[in-house]
Amino acid sequence: MSSLIHSRPTLFIGNKEVSSFTSIQFSDVGKNLATSLSVNLSDPELRRTSLDNKEVKFYLNYGSKDTVPFFRGRIKQINPTDTNLQITAYDIRSFLTGKESLPLTLTDNFNYDGYTLGQFLYSYITEYINIKDTIIGLDLLNDTDPVVSLSNIRAKSISPMRLIVDNLPNNSDSLSDIRQHRLTVIDDGLKSNICFVKEQSITDSGVRFTYSNGIRTLSIKKRPSPNLLSTNVNNSIVVYKHNNLSKGITAGKIEGDFNYPDQAIQQAFIQTTRNENNMEITLDATKGHYLNIGNVVVLNTPDYPEVNGKHRIVSKQISCSNSNISCKLQLSKEKPILSDYLS
Repeated sequence: MSSLIHSRPTLFIGNKEVSSFTSIQFSDVGKNLATSLSVNLSDPELRRTSLDNKEVKFYLNYGSKDTVPFFRGRIKQINPTDTNLQITAYDIRSFLTGKESLPLTLTDNFNYDGYTLGQFLYSYITEYINIKDTIIGLDLLNDTDPVVSLSNIRAKSISPMRLIVDNLPNNSDSLSDIRQHRLTVIDDGLKSNICFVKEQSITDSGVRFTYSNGIRTLSIKKRPSPNLLSTNVNNSIVVYKHNNLSKGITAGKIEGDFNYPDQAIQQAFIQTTRNENNMEITLDATKGHYLNIGNVVVLNTPDYPEVNGKHRIVSKQISCSNSNISCKLQLSKEKPILSDYLS
C-alpha cells in the first residue's frame, strides 16, 4: 500500500488555515497522558502573531478527507529560530495535570467523598476549567465499569489527572478480563470531549497486518521480565516466584498496596503473566493511522513467528511532510486469558 494515497493534511491555528508547515509530528504515548502535536513552520508572519494557548486543529486526511480533526489542542510551547518556528500543542488532558491544573489537597474538611470518578471530573472541570468557555467537552463524560468512589480518599497537592489515574479500576478481581481503563478524548467536530473507555476485548477481531498489507518494516526488542517479585504487606515480606528460575532471576516489585498476602500474590500472578515474553514491537505501518491506544491488531509475518498473533497498541506516532505520511505503532503481545492458567 503506497503512502501516497493520502489527501493533503491541513492545519488550522485559531480559525486560520496555515499552509507553511514543513513537518508535523503527532505523538500518543498512552498511559493517560495528553497527546501532542509538534509543528515546524516557515512563515515569518506567524512570529509576530500571539500564538500562546491558541487552539490548533489538525486534519490528517489519510485516504479521505477528515470530517473531524485528527488532533485538537492548545499551543503550550513556542520555539523560534533564525529560519523557522516550532510550536507544540497538547490535547485537553493537559488542563488536568502540571502547571495547567489546580492541585488538590483532600482532607476531612474538603474532599470528594461520595463522588464517582466521572462526577469528580464534571465538578472539577465545571468549577475550575470551563469558566468562560467550554475548553473540555462534557457531553460524553461517563463513569468507569465498575464504578469507583472517591470516598475516604485523602491526598496533598495532587493533580486531578493523578487522582483519576491512581483510582482507575485495575480489574484484578477478574482474572479472565484484565483490560485496562483509560481517560480518552473524542472530538465531535466542535470540541474535544473527555470520557472513560476500556481496552478492546481480546476476543474481538483486530486489524490484520502482513508484509503485503500494512507492514512496511517491523523491529523487535526483547527484554527480560521480572520473575521474582516481592512487596511488604502488614510489615511482612510477600515473595512470588513465577514458574521456575532456571534461566536466572530478574527481581521486581509487586505493584500496588494490599491488605492481605493473597491479594499481593494474585496481583503478582497477573503482573508477571502479562509480561511473559516481554517484547517491544515497533510497526512502521502503511495503515492503522486512526487506530486508538488499546486497540487490538493481528500480526502475521514469517520472519518473526514468535510475534504472530494478537497485540495491543500501546503508543502511536504520526509524521507528516508535504509529500509523505508515516505511521509507527508500538505494540505489546497479548497474553492468553489468565483464567486458562488457574486450576
